[in-house]
This record gives sequence, structure tokens and C-alpha cells, in this order.
Amino acid sequence: MRVLTLLRAELVKVFGQKGTYAGYAVLLVLVALVVWGSWRYGSPFDKSMRRDRDLLVAGKLVTGTTIARFMMEPSMFVLMPLLVCAVSGGLFAAEMQRGTMRAILCRPVRRAAVVISKYLAGWMHAISVTLFLGAISLALGYAVFGRGELVTYYDGLTILTEPMALTRLAQGYAYCALCMCAVASLGMFLSQLVSNPLTASAVAVAGLLMGGVVGQIPYFEWLKPYLLVTHLDDFGLLFHSQVDYGPLWWPIGCVCVYMLAPFVAGLIIFHRQDITC
Repeated sequence: MRVLTLLRAELVKVFGQKGTYAGYAVLLVLVALVVWGSWRYGSPFDKSMRRDRDLLVAGKLVTGTTIARFMMEPSMFVLMPLLVCAVSGGLFAAEMQRGTMRAILCRPVRRAAVVISKYLAGWMHAISVTLFLGAISLALGYAVFGRGELVTYYDGLTILTEPMALTRLAQGYAYCALCMCAVASLGMFLSQLVSNPLTASAVAVAGLLMGGVVGQIPYFEWLKPYLLVTHLDDFGLLFHSQVDYGPLWWPIGCVCVYMLAPFVAGLIIFHRQDITC
């Protein structure tokens, strides 16, 4: 059986579940709350700007691009990985738990094709969740605040024209999508090792959180550049006034390793695994 046929079936499983759309609903509610808060209380960067008493910024501080940029920070560390792992952690384990994996393998299908189709489906879901966050942030932001420049204040004041801001946002969300694909790979790999979807999802999220804790311990600072959680916020490098793409190659390389290594290991394990249920 071809990979595309299996991939179509996997996508039907993923996007045919009501629980999958709960993640999109959560993101929609979160963005709506941020938009309301920005409309009611002003720019989300106001507090940072007020710390600098020598800085005076006049004009339109909140635009659609401002909302899309602000949503990246609070979403990427816990919420997005949690939503991605909730789905990816069940792609293998749910089949094992229900006993349908053995029925799938009884058909004339290669095991490698099953693994490839499931990982592709998990990656596509991770990408769709990330792009949904960016699209709904821009849509609600434009609807409420309209168009304009992107004004941020993280490592100093940065003002980007709207075309430049949209380009940087596209690049930033593409990087975030790659990171979420790596998180999905981790969830799917753990899903191959256990027969409980909740366990696989919980362990994947716990592994990311543990990486964040380990990276803060002085004895293990040498590990920090190699941890996936370290690079989840490196999209911020894309929003400086002048972008140096050189420092981004290491984070992109690390994220790709985290994305592909579990996939390769999963191929080997599934090929040798004795499917008894």
C-alpha cells in the first residue's frame, strides 16, 4: 500500500477527531483574550517601554502585526508543545491500545510506509496548528487594530514597516512550525514505546520541561546549546532591525536533528517490533 494512501487515512484519523479541534479552539480563545486586553489596556509592550524613561514613542503602537508577534512568546514554550503532543502522542499508542495496529499490518503494507505516513501526519498537524495561530492572530489583529508598522521592545526598540514585518512573521512562524515538528517527532517516538496515548503525551511534555530545568542548572550549562527547548524562542533573532542569519543555522540544525532522529529510530524500532495487539 502506498504512503499517500496511508497518509490520507492518517489525516482523516487526526482531523476527524473532535479533540483535535479543541486545540484550535484554545488558540482562538487565547488570541481573542490578548486582542481584547490590547484594545482595553494598550500595547502588550507598554510595560517594557515605560521602564525606559528616556524613551518616548508616539503614534499607533498596536497593529495586526503586533498581535501576531506578541502571540509567539507565550505560546511556544508550553501551550503549543502541549497541543502538538496531545495529538502526536496518540498516533501509535492509540492504535496499540485499540488493537487496530495489528489489523493494519495484516494488509499488504510495508511497515516503513506505516511509520512514514504517521510521522507525516503528525508533522502536518504541527504545522497546521502553528500556521493557525499566526493566521488567526493577524486576522483578529487587523480586524480590531488595522494595518501598520510592527513596534516591539524586547532587546531595545524595533520598528519594522508592515511589508518587512509580514516577511519576518512568515519566517518566524515557519521556524516555529519546524520546532513543533520536532516536538511532534518526540511525541510520536514515545508513542511507539508505550501503549497509552496520555502517557506518551505527558512524557513528551515532561521531557521538554525537564530540558528547560536542566539548562538552568550551572553544572549542565554545557548541554544548553544542544537542548530543543533552548531553541524554541530563537525566532526572536528574526525581529531585530537588521537580521544576521548566521546564528540561526545552529538552532535550525539542532531542531532538524530532533525532528529526524526520532523518525529514523522509530523506523528501526517499528520494523523489529512484535505487534501482538
